Amino acid sequence: MLLALNEQRQLFHPYQYTRETLQRYRPHMKFYCPQCQQPVQLKIGKYNTPHFAHNANSNCVQLFSEGESKLHLQGKIQLFEWLKGLGHTVKLEPYLPELSQRPDMLVTRQQKQFALEFQCSTISHEKWQLRTSGYEKNSIQALWLFQTPQRKQSSLGIQKIFISPIMQKTITTTASGLPYLVTYDAKTSRFIYWTNLLHVHGYTFIGKVQEIATHKQHFPFYEPKSITKDEFHRYWQLYKKLCRQFTYQRLLHSKKGMQDTFLRSSYELHFSLTAMPDYVGVPVKTAEAIPMSPLEWQTILHHFCRDLQLLPHELSDNEVRSFLIQQNVEVTDQAMQAIKNYGMVLAKSYEKNDRFPDIYEQVYTHLFAIATIY
Repeated sequence: MLLALNEQRQLFHPYQYTRETLQRYRPHMKFYCPQCQQPVQLKIGKYNTPHFAHNANSNCVQLFSEGESKLHLQGKIQLFEWLKGLGHTVKLEPYLPELSQRPDMLVTRQQKQFALEFQCSTISHEKWQLRTSGYEKNSIQALWLFQTPQRKQSSLGIQKIFISPIMQKTITTTASGLPYLVTYDAKTSRFIYWTNLLHVHGYTFIGKVQEIATHKQHFPFYEPKSITKDEFHRYWQLYKKLCRQFTYQRLLHSKKGMQDTFLRSSYELHFSLTAMPDYVGVPVKTAEAIPMSPLEWQTILHHFCRDLQLLPHELSDNEVRSFLIQQNVEVTDQAMQAIKNYGMVLAKSYEKNDRFPDIYEQVYTHLFAIATIY
């Protein structure tokens, strides 16, 4: 932990002093855990950020983290100083007895409280949910800021991004509906924005990666603007490339042959697996609710519609449910909406020509064109 009480019961922040000064203080000062009031040791060392730790026989309930990484300690200090520099009321590692929780920082801004958690290590979904719901039940907005994965440290621009399931929980949307994620790189003191996120499948997204130096960042965070139509062209090319890779891998590794529903549907629809139509494998909103590649479920959907002699936008709710059940997909509002979104995009293109020449324009409008402000 980064702070403790001194003998006068005042908060003591060791990172505000040089190591030489702390070496002189340590023999003459006693420190206590702000939570359990038991003595704690001042750890100085040569490399790690100075911090405190409980004695081995402590019976503290350990709500204060022990064994924090150097990167985590550095990041918390950087973020704390950044928030103070903005003039906000901020507390570092405050214990909230009514919650039995301790956020990394508690920020008060315009009578609203934010619990800012800087997460460097892995955390289970259950623990994340428990801590988040604890804050929310007490009218505290939880903000999770993950350490930027180092593979993205110097890579900016439009690209394929892998986002872990727990980090996907922290994806938020702008007022105009743009999904984005903010991380923090404690090594470079920069906020990394993964903006205009487009879900491909599983952990894979396409997004525009941007960075903001700490001294230029506001709190709460900036909201990104939409990509342009020219930038979307790069999205479209990359998305279709990933669709082609999916088809190749499916052909290479499928053990079911023509018993594979996707391959059989493609064959019976006369779709060329080396040049699938542009109107299948289309990104649409809420598609992440269907745990299949859009190329797969949309191909199978067209086969399903052919048997019913209907177009996708003509399906009733019961028929959409039947399709999802057939594919062993959980019937949720989001999954239902994904099917409807796809039908809507096709319908707008179909109005102009029955060969869907305008699908590219309609997808851009559906995903990004209505979101044009910061």
